[in-house]
Amino acid sequence: METVECDFCGSTDAVNVTQQTDKLYHTTRELFNIVSCLKCGLHYTNPRPSVREMGQYYTSGYYYHLAPSRWSRYARLIATKIANSIFAYIANLIPIISKRLAPLVRPKVSDPVLKYYNEGGQGCFLDIGCGAGAKAHFWDEAGSLMSYRRFTQVAGVEVGSHALESLTAAGVEAWKDIAEVPKERRFGVIRMNWSLEHVHSPARYFDFLRKHLIVGGQAIIAVPNYDGLIYRLARNCVELPIHLYHFRPADIQNYAARYDLQIINLCTFSYPEMFTVAAQAGLLPDVFKHQISLRATHAFQESLRRFDLANWGNDMIVVLAHKQ
Repeated sequence: METVECDFCGSTDAVNVTQQTDKLYHTTRELFNIVSCLKCGLHYTNPRPSVREMGQYYTSGYYYHLAPSRWSRYARLIATKIANSIFAYIANLIPIISKRLAPLVRPKVSDPVLKYYNEGGQGCFLDIGCGAGAKAHFWDEAGSLMSYRRFTQVAGVEVGSHALESLTAAGVEAWKDIAEVPKERRFGVIRMNWSLEHVHSPARYFDFLRKHLIVGGQAIIAVPNYDGLIYRLARNCVELPIHLYHFRPADIQNYAARYDLQIINLCTFSYPEMFTVAAQAGLLPDVFKHQISLRATHAFQESLRRFDLANWGNDMIVVLAHKQ
């Protein structure tokens, strides 16, 4: 374990906010602290696993490091479409199907990568923390690195050895760390899709974004929102110890300003299944634990929308560009 200073301002003055162990993946019973910097307000895990120690806290079956079978991809895609379509009302009449589809209810959040290229954006797509490239958190296969190959050149950065082997076997240019990316390489889009919270120095990655975006290019950062409703209900409702930083919109704004980037869009959102999983892991009260019908889940999703509009959604997507 290592004890660190604040990544943003370098201060060592911090106050403990909460404490938790690995409730989701059960890799350890150790307790980890989340602290808040008294100078800039950044929240981070401290002490934390070092770079060398970090691998032991990722399970061999960690979801994004695996490439799913074609059948499982198609089955999930179809089920998700049904759960979020008018056919959900029919499925709701059959209890066993209703409960199976309820976890797949999601808000409609447009993919900023597709938006960039559909509007004429140019340049190679780089996905930092892309796993095996076959799926992406929230957008699943449709937002994966592999799916973008149909309209642009793609590349990835991935620390997981098995995932890196899968990328190489698929003919995707990939590196184990951003330090290996050639200094002269520039990209139209650089995405960190729920990966920035896992890194040991966010400042290093913001500096990379500044140096490797083409003129007119965009950086897309998706992370949990520590200002979100679920974290307001339970500050320890986090993926420890693999989440090292716990960002709020203000923190992303601070980093962006320091590295000559500007926020051109920021949205937050939530979905019901996150509350269910957290409750089943003992992170939220039992009232959220039980699977409910499609109809009730859609009603819950609609109630969450008000919090999303107030930037209290549990996740946030931030689109950045060079300052004009």
